[in-house]
Amino acid sequence: MSEERKWYREPESFVALAALVVSVTAVAIGIYEAWLQRAHDRAEVWPHLEISTWVSDSGVKLRVDNTGLGPAVVKYVRVTVDGHAQRDWDEALTVLFGHRPPPHSSATIFQHAVRPGDNTQMVGLRAADIPANFYRWVGRVTVSVCYSSVFDDHWTVTDTLGKSSRWQYVRDCPVQTVNTDL
Repeated sequence: MSEERKWYREPESFVALAALVVSVTAVAIGIYEAWLQRAHDRAEVWPHLEISTWVSDSGVKLRVDNTGLGPAVVKYVRVTVDGHAQRDWDEALTVLFGHRPPPHSSATIFQHAVRPGDNTQMVGLRAADIPANFYRWVGRVTVSVCYSSVFDDHWTVTDTLGKSSRWQYVRDCPVQTVNTDL
């Protein structure tokens, strides 16, 4: 009388178990490689906005530069003077000057894309209209810009002009205030 062998003593069981281990390992490696590729793709199109003040003989410009690798889609802009939100650059300059501002140029960056290596001028003043105490004067202004990459990652840059800049990764951008033109 022959004894029946247990399943784990059969050679076919070892082959099946080895095939299962190899298959599970291949799936795990495939998932990990896909994760690495996605991280690489995100890094390849990472935007980085910087807010800067340019002073020259012809005047002063406040602009946003994309020094990153991918386009930045601007989803929210907030400008404050002395901590109070402003609707547009005319209103901000009126508060700064204390009266109707001199002629100036301004542009809206909300809902615009800034390509890598490009910059957009937000506001500009002629040299004759720059106050003598310019750096103290402009230090009253804080600009916050929330932007996203093509992969819908979001960052906010907050710049107190002439003083400090701060970047942070955020889950989502705030909703732009109605009746603002920044």
